[in-house]
Amino acid sequence: MDQLEHVIEVAGCPIRYGVLGEGEVTVVLTHGFRAHHLWWAAVAPLLHEKYRVIQIDLSGSGDSGHRDQYSIDLWGQEVNAVMDDAGVDRALLVGHSLGGTSVVMAATQAPERAIGVIIMDTFIEGEGRYRPIAKAGEAPVRIYESREAGEARFRLMPTQDDVDPAIVARIAAYGVKETEDGWTWKFDQVVTPVIDEELFNASIAALTVPFHYVHAESSAVVKPEVVPFLLGFAPEGTEVTAVPDAHHHVPLSHPEICADVIDRYAGLWSARS
Repeated sequence: MDQLEHVIEVAGCPIRYGVLGEGEVTVVLTHGFRAHHLWWAAVAPLLHEKYRVIQIDLSGSGDSGHRDQYSIDLWGQEVNAVMDDAGVDRALLVGHSLGGTSVVMAATQAPERAIGVIIMDTFIEGEGRYRPIAKAGEAPVRIYESREAGEARFRLMPTQDDVDPAIVARIAAYGVKETEDGWTWKFDQVVTPVIDEELFNASIAALTVPFHYVHAESSAVVKPEVVPFLLGFAPEGTEVTAVPDAHHHVPLSHPEICADVIDRYAGLWSARS
């Protein structure tokens, strides 16, 4: 089952999460904008026999609740609250795309809780680059006459054709819900997150825990110039894993590489602490 079994309330909003495995080291996985926990569906099975893996639907996504406004600070609070509820003292925090903001903020809010932070193809604003989601809430709310019609309309954004169709089908099936008007997407189609870019970059710079960046080299979201820009203010010792020929949805298309990075740094960083 792809449903998440646990729910807690964080700042008035229900947050869903699930736990796989019983390893001594915990790995927390967060997803990107208008995504949900199944963006890790190909990665989590490669980890849960060795690690305790926590997957979260952040607010505004999946089966978690919606808010009147979203912030990177609130998403960080959600990550730490899930860890509290799951009885986790410390964890390796991993975020894909916009999910990278949540794990960076969680680690700045409670650095003693983070073994380290890995973000994968997370957009970094600066030097003429502006976050491409600014007008997402201006599009009309999509309503479909049936579950099947909604699932058939699902597309990865940005589009990507190198992902297992079975995983795409699972993502689509989990991502729709029935309403009084018909079937629609679970993600918040009305409220667009306003990301405090200066706070996010400053929070990366202020990290006191190990930090690693994964760049999909053919990404339509994160251009190559992001990497030297990021390294200009990221904590000393920050390393980058470049994934050749990979597009933005790297956990879906290259799960083995993502799992290997997580495994390598989970072992390295947990041994240091």
